Amino acid sequence: MNSNDRRTVAVASFAHGLVHTYELTIPLLIPIWMTTFAVDTAMIGFVVTVGYVLFGLGALPSGILADNYDTRMLIAISVLGMGVGFVIISLAPSIFILTVGLIVWGGSASMYHPTGLSLISRTVSERGRGLAFHGVAGNVGTAVGPLLVSVLLLELSWRYAASLLVVPALLVGIVTLLVPIEKPARVSNGGVAVDSRDGFSIAEFGSSSKRLFARGFAVIFLLVVLEGLFYRGILTFLPDVFDTVITSKSAITPDLFRGTSQYLYSGLLLVGVFGQYVGGWLVDRVSPIRGLVVVFLGLAGVSAMFAAITNPSMWNLVPLSILLGVFLFGEQPLMQATVADYSSTDTRGLSYGYTYVGVFGVGALGATIAGYVLTRASFSWLFVVLAMLAVIAAIVSEGLRRGTTEV
Repeated sequence: MNSNDRRTVAVASFAHGLVHTYELTIPLLIPIWMTTFAVDTAMIGFVVTVGYVLFGLGALPSGILADNYDTRMLIAISVLGMGVGFVIISLAPSIFILTVGLIVWGGSASMYHPTGLSLISRTVSERGRGLAFHGVAGNVGTAVGPLLVSVLLLELSWRYAASLLVVPALLVGIVTLLVPIEKPARVSNGGVAVDSRDGFSIAEFGSSSKRLFARGFAVIFLLVVLEGLFYRGILTFLPDVFDTVITSKSAITPDLFRGTSQYLYSGLLLVGVFGQYVGGWLVDRVSPIRGLVVVFLGLAGVSAMFAAITNPSMWNLVPLSILLGVFLFGEQPLMQATVADYSSTDTRGLSYGYTYVGVFGVGALGATIAGYVLTRASFSWLFVVLAMLAVIAAIVSEGLRRGTTEV
């Protein structure tokens, strides 16, 4: 990558890491908020859901913005907005103000993925490598961010810890605005280069969406929904798996590991860094849609092995979880590259907007599905359901690959 590519990827990667640091830190604060504001699980669940729903659904209008305005400016607004959200959260005197803070955070965070991915896909020459580094940064934020916050909470009040999270947002926002990035002119369907758009209109949105879905994006949207259902379904309850096994009599040296499941979970998420790199490496060497077929089959196989476990222990859960992390996060660069392949340059932001509505918005139902299965059945049946989702995604991917080949 040249110097401009490196600057672009660095700006997007720092912002990406922050997005997921905030996303995965919120669950750590939920038990403390329940005590601080004297609310029950139902109330705090509703409050947090408001923020997460905006995180997903706000991606579509953010994608529209990414196709009409300077993506670097939008990234800076997103990062600084998340910081403002956590300022409000750290000072919240009531559950109502806490809700306001989460709304500000969710709305601001929703701006990132469509704009960051659009910036990389339009600017970086080695797209796959750029997406891989970008994904690795997200995984570092996912794993290391909450781990550091957990350590902070051992010594500091939650308000102080939340206020400290504002500092990196301020720094990254300022750096994003100051770092010079040279962007190529956008290219319309007619092949004419244009430097900017005149603005947004409902008619333009409808026309852009029609062009996007005419390129086969409806199938891509189904794929990202399946991805989201699997992602949220597994990550929401995998910590419970570790907590149950680590503190059970069947676990190896339970006293040594008791109460450390969140740290082990963070460590396993970090394995996704390797998966992200492998996925990005594959993007530049094989057809992304072909790679998706293989990865979804891998996820189905790992899920089936989880379901087949009859005597869970650290010896079988940890290796399988590491393998799961490689496949789960290795799929993301392949999916992002596939989205780019099925969208034109002038609808790239819109395509990523739809993508993250599917992954984080509709995909949030994965937690509901997983919770229902666990209530009615067992962890084994949950992995059976997840394996079925992965198999369906592999079949859809193969159908899309064959259709592309025949064109």
